Amino acid sequence: MRVKTPLHGPAGTLALFSLMLGPFAAGGVQAATSSNAQSAIGMNLNGISYYSPEQPFLNIFKTTGINASSPGGWSTRSSNMAETHEEQYLQLDSSGYPTSLNANSSDSSQQFSQVCALLLYNLPASNAGTGPSYRSGQYVILYDGQGTLSVGNDAQMVSTAAGRDVFNVAHADESGVWVCITQTDPNHQGNYIRNIRVVYSSDEASLNAGNVFEPSFLSLMKNFKVLRAMQWLNIDTNPNPSGEWSARTQVSDAGWGASGGVPYEVIFELCNAAGADCWVNVPHNATGDFVTQLATLAHQMLGSSQQLYIEYSNEVWNGDYAQFQYAETQGLQEFPQNTNAFTGNRDWYGMQTAQMCDTVASVWGSDFSRVHCVLAAQAANPWTAQESLNCPLWTQGAPCASHHITDVAIAPYWGFGAPSSWSGNSQSQNLTQLFQELTQGGVVAGSSSGGELKQASEQEAAYVSALAPFRLPLITYEGGQTFLSFPNGLNSDGSNNWMTSLYIAANRDSRMAGAYQTALANWKSNGGHVYMIYNDIYGPNQYGEWGALESFLDTVTPLTSAPPKWQGIQNFISSNPCWWSGCVGSIGGSTATVPNPPSNVTIQH
Repeated sequence: MRVKTPLHGPAGTLALFSLMLGPFAAGGVQAATSSNAQSAIGMNLNGISYYSPEQPFLNIFKTTGINASSPGGWSTRSSNMAETHEEQYLQLDSSGYPTSLNANSSDSSQQFSQVCALLLYNLPASNAGTGPSYRSGQYVILYDGQGTLSVGNDAQMVSTAAGRDVFNVAHADESGVWVCITQTDPNHQGNYIRNIRVVYSSDEASLNAGNVFEPSFLSLMKNFKVLRAMQWLNIDTNPNPSGEWSARTQVSDAGWGASGGVPYEVIFELCNAAGADCWVNVPHNATGDFVTQLATLAHQMLGSSQQLYIEYSNEVWNGDYAQFQYAETQGLQEFPQNTNAFTGNRDWYGMQTAQMCDTVASVWGSDFSRVHCVLAAQAANPWTAQESLNCPLWTQGAPCASHHITDVAIAPYWGFGAPSSWSGNSQSQNLTQLFQELTQGGVVAGSSSGGELKQASEQEAAYVSALAPFRLPLITYEGGQTFLSFPNGLNSDGSNNWMTSLYIAANRDSRMAGAYQTALANWKSNGGHVYMIYNDIYGPNQYGEWGALESFLDTVTPLTSAPPKWQGIQNFISSNPCWWSGCVGSIGGSTATVPNPPSNVTIQH
């Protein structure tokens, strides 16, 4: 369970390359590293946005939320950069680019004269606040069509030429970079500016060669067995209101940071490029055809030695999310004999998962042995899994466990809320108490004996016992420390208060490495299978300190220079090869060939 950070900040011929002509097109899917092939640890990816510290794409413009159904991805501006809030009147093409700078006819008093997109905004400083937020130096803007672009905030234009501008960032700070279209299609021939690509100058050749992902990002992912893309897909925000496959995000969209999330095609390409197994989620209102099409796409795109993890929605047991209410409503309708809404939620979710798994099994056929069809449940309550696996209300198909479900997943988080009585203590004293509570307990009134880490371990052991009759392995879909100071984590001036500052300091403390190694060792001792860390890169704030790293620029080489949490995770991977039967494989093995993508799968760089 997480609290999501709210949004902040303002809102020719296309160069089309085959989606599979990615970083390893010449030699096939990337071979697994030795630690990746034997790793027991997977990683959750952070959400994509212009303010995400993950920044995984060579084409930085892809982090915007610009597409045809999301005009708010642009910011309409007057000549002096004043916001005019006229985005709804923009005339956009199918990828989200304005075909002119004239508003549509329903805007009779147009005020804007340019449209702008913000990049690299409000990124956390790297290396625990001591380093840059992003890379300074020269960047290149490539585009198709005719018109004029300008840049602002940290950026200063260096040179302009048809289809290629260069700007410089002398000092990279939280202001980020504005890219604005100030003139488009000047000859009124339909040749408007489109296919905008913004790339760091040294990466231009790589982008032009068809690569999608920033090489250092792929390097960060190299030791993780599985990559989970739940937040890349924005599953918790109902990314696909219609539930239809045709309404999903398209690879040709100008940006992949809108509510619809990143295209599945790009996620599969990432897993291929990283040589990792791939975990995707299905929107809670997806049609049966959506599941069929997704399973087909995954089978076509993933390498022959890669595994697919597929999960229906995310935390459907969690009342904080829309999918919980949706499942309760559907359960009451599907099972009118039942009057307990939460039981209906669990049985309907089990039914949906079972039907999804049956569909995937039908599509993958003999290759279904490479599929993990996941049923997820609440770590603190094994009943939430047992009820969904038994699903007795589904009289036509119970038990759900007999319908190609292969794994049960939980999120064994550990952490606690620091009591207000600590507010007058020194941070050093509070850090000592915090780690003592994690490892020993007895510091906070009412805390469990043995500490938070022991409590999480006991929950894991209880789950293994509860699942024994079903003969299904236990995995995590998320896990790690959870310290939240929201909603009271700021001082009156907006700065971090003592609690938020304490949690950030704890996240950076050398003792956090040991806490992670203890949590992972307990998981191993309890017989769990793959453990999915939540998450890869996240700037710490009152909403949590989730990231194994805080910035995509954090120093990780040598490992002793990396943040403690990262060190703890990586040292566990290298010291603990996966321990369950059949876990060691050749993910994306070096003899694999590039799978043939669907004929209509292309990617716009």
